[in-house]
Amino acid sequence: MKISRHKILSAALVLSVAVNIIVGGFFITQWIDRGAGKRHPDRFHFDRRAAVTVLDESQQEELEDFWKKRRKSIRPYFKEFHDYRRKLSDLFSADKLDLIAINQTYADMIAKQLQIESYFQASMLELAKKLPEDKRAAFFKEGFFPPRKHSNPKKPDDE
Repeated sequence: MKISRHKILSAALVLSVAVNIIVGGFFITQWIDRGAGKRHPDRFHFDRRAAVTVLDESQQEELEDFWKKRRKSIRPYFKEFHDYRRKLSDLFSADKLDLIAINQTYADMIAKQLQIESYFQASMLELAKKLPEDKRAAFFKEGFFPPRKHSNPKKPDDE
């Protein structure tokens, strides 16, 4: 059974368009998500700097130690994630698009992101167990839903 060249080129075109839409959507959402009052994309889904504001000074120091211990072990994962992003940039900027390499690199980058998310989830569970009950709810509420800064704050009415 021989597949015609026309069918192969049509399939390659459809695959290329699909990959471009997916990657384009990813980059557009990253671009739209920036700006005043928006979260920094490297903070993933929890803003620990906002969350620590509900803790007293000694608890803040304990939390800082907690994250310092984990920072060294998670750093290589972030480096690999950023390496994949750089590689994707190079692949998309190349004279000839290598769809197989693009798809594999993108899959590797997403897998690394899932590893990072899993590590953070385990750390958050451990942290939740360590926090005093009276502070835990406020800590996580503030971290997941910090107050947003508005780019055009309302000015008080002049009297």
